[in-house]
Amino acid sequence: MEPETALGVTGEPLRVSRTPYLLVLQSGITTSVLALAGVYWLNKNSTDFHIMGWYANYVIPAGALIVGLVAGSGYGIASWLTGVRISRGLLWTVVLLQTGAYVGAEYVEYRDVRKQFEQGGGIMVQPRNFPSFLEYYDLKARSFAWKKEHGKGVGEPLGGWGYFFVLLGAAGFILGGLIAPAILCAVPYCNGCQRYMTRKVLGVLPAAVPVKKIPKKDEAAQAAHAREQEEAAARADLALARLREAIATGNVEAFRAELSAAGSVKQNNKLPRRVDVSLVWCRNCESGRVTLTLVSGLGGQMTQLKLGEATVPPEFVRAIVAQ
Repeated sequence: MEPETALGVTGEPLRVSRTPYLLVLQSGITTSVLALAGVYWLNKNSTDFHIMGWYANYVIPAGALIVGLVAGSGYGIASWLTGVRISRGLLWTVVLLQTGAYVGAEYVEYRDVRKQFEQGGGIMVQPRNFPSFLEYYDLKARSFAWKKEHGKGVGEPLGGWGYFFVLLGAAGFILGGLIAPAILCAVPYCNGCQRYMTRKVLGVLPAAVPVKKIPKKDEAAQAAHAREQEEAAARADLALARLREAIATGNVEAFRAELSAAGSVKQNNKLPRRVDVSLVWCRNCESGRVTLTLVSGLGGQMTQLKLGEATVPPEFVRAIVAQ
């Protein structure tokens, strides 16, 4: 297969083989086949276990999402191992392949049911009268029904509304297959080396003091606490200025000293406002950048604001990583 031409970090042509790209697709197809084969085996060997029929709160196709995640895991794993970046085009290819896998699984089910009729286990006299694949899928959708509570039989078929839930399951399977590749889309990538980069939290600067429970009527204490928060924010600004200066001058010792003076990362992460100092670097060429992010709130109420990013040379990266 002919390789494609790209530009290297020096601007010279770089020969890039498409083999890893095809390996990513092959790995995803393999995990899709294995996942659907597992679903087929469970359906054939269990009487009351149909994972694709699991719905949370009647509208979330939880089972289909799980199966889709397992099916699409090969794309993410192979992408990480080979360094092939998950591009928009690759994501659309995954969508098409997941759709094809779903249709293929439905057709296998259709052939399996038809075979049962042809072997005399059905109610039709002439096998040629068996519905076509599309007719079978239509019948399956219109026959969709919810199980009654406590396993007491099955409710009435939903008719046309059954299409909504059957197609919801299909969408869950397809979108589930995109989870692993989509996660990698957010991972920093070194274009020169064509591999994913590593992220490491170097330190956390305190930008606030712990929140105190102060009665609303105690205005003096409230004002004092507000001043403490303002002073902590001002100290964080000074620390950031010193960090930026250390990065700009390549002063590793000053950079380390500033992070050390910030204190415990674990304790600072409990503060209502703090600055995350992280290093993103390529393990191959050792190029990297330091990112500064203001984090506010805790848990589900947490928000992030990027304060800046500075590229650092390989010698700076080596010194920081080796500490």
